Amino acid sequence: MRYWKGSIHLSPSQDHPLLRQVLRSEHVTHSQLFEFMQLGGYERSRQSFAWRMRRLVRTGLVKQHRTKLFGCEPVYSLSRETGLELQGLEEYCVVSAKPSESDGANDVLHAVEINNIHLSLLRAHLPARWIPTTEVRSINELSGLPYVKIYDAVMEFSFYGTSKKVALEYERSRKAKTDYAGIARESVAEERVALILYLVANYDLLKFLTHEFRGVSRHVVFGLVREWHTRLLEMPVVAPNGSASRPLLEYLI
Repeated sequence: MRYWKGSIHLSPSQDHPLLRQVLRSEHVTHSQLFEFMQLGGYERSRQSFAWRMRRLVRTGLVKQHRTKLFGCEPVYSLSRETGLELQGLEEYCVVSAKPSESDGANDVLHAVEINNIHLSLLRAHLPARWIPTTEVRSINELSGLPYVKIYDAVMEFSFYGTSKKVALEYERSRKAKTDYAGIARESVAEERVALILYLVANYDLLKFLTHEFRGVSRHVVFGLVREWHTRLLEMPVVAPNGSASRPLLEYLI
């Protein structure tokens, strides 16, 4: 492997997993990234991690953003150049088309909240594979079997020798009604996943979405994100057909 700009040596056991995680997260806070590295078994020392991040930021491999969000904690992302470098070397979850370079507050908030959803899954050690939105985007652009849309993530759960894919969408605020009408139509044609799970920020938004998806015959369910963080697969979810809430796990086994 050649050296990147700044002529620093990148450790395959520590630098590579870190850069891959930043790429897959798109935006990630300092504390989130450290926890991802901890849970993956790549890093144990906060001091060592902080040194590594300073080094990667200084050489331009990682971009550091200072915001007023998250208690002014640093947020990291990769430049397009670094993402393409990963793509050329080893990373499947690629930036296969020109990505958004936006670092707006909504993009950062959304990405950080998706990271929190992922971290809750990792902490519980559930039998699941997380397919990030970068990989979903790559599949849709390069594969002959695309998903109907670019989901925030896809979770592949394994139970009793079988696997089921759950497409994840996180809604912290509502879109236009016309947008949801199109999304509802698309969801009927989705064949690559067993379930589409919408996690939402509050109960009013949950009620709004179940109404907008009424009549959808496929399995689409809605739940509160706070319930995911506390109960995971035991969280109550509701379908758009008006049926009573059921644990998410019942849709997967």
